[in-house]
Amino acid sequence: MISVRPATVGDSDQIARAHIRTWQAAYAHVLPAAYLASFDPSVWAERRRRQIAEQTPPDECFVGEFNDEIVGHATVGRFRGGSGVRDPAVGEIIAIYVVPEHWSSGVGPALLRTGIDHLAGYGLGEIRLWVVADNPRARRFYERFGFVADGGSRLVPVGADYPDAMPVEHIRYTLHDARHA
Repeated sequence: MISVRPATVGDSDQIARAHIRTWQAAYAHVLPAAYLASFDPSVWAERRRRQIAEQTPPDECFVGEFNDEIVGHATVGRFRGGSGVRDPAVGEIIAIYVVPEHWSSGVGPALLRTGIDHLAGYGLGEIRLWVVADNPRARRFYERFGFVADGGSRLVPVGADYPDAMPVEHIRYTLHDARHA
């Protein structure tokens, strides 16, 4: 059974492990193997604990569970512009990750729908997100929900300290009327 609920600080270890497994599967063709293998779950969990403890509405982290096991999460909030300033009128799907064993299981759509509805409940009718350009699976997923590439792009120096690392291109997608999506 799939369920979605707000995350608690106590979920941080499970979220971190799921997040790392997802990155290692989803980005193996984009990021250096040494970088992906270097992830420390305790560091990721501590960062997640702080994020959950410090979030203020409409920021929220949701977990997706399958048979009471956390298999994914989504983090949402106000859109973070290029300068890091939050846009009070635009929402953002900041992150959404589901472990590979649960891709196409319904967890991802449940998390995304929850995030969209949450942001729309705060009056944020326009919602944006960034997706790795070389991630056709994720791009199709967002497009099924009505997100469209809006022309925004950026290069992100993910794993820049590792040999063979290159900036990763991200494309911005926008859902223009979340209240009716």
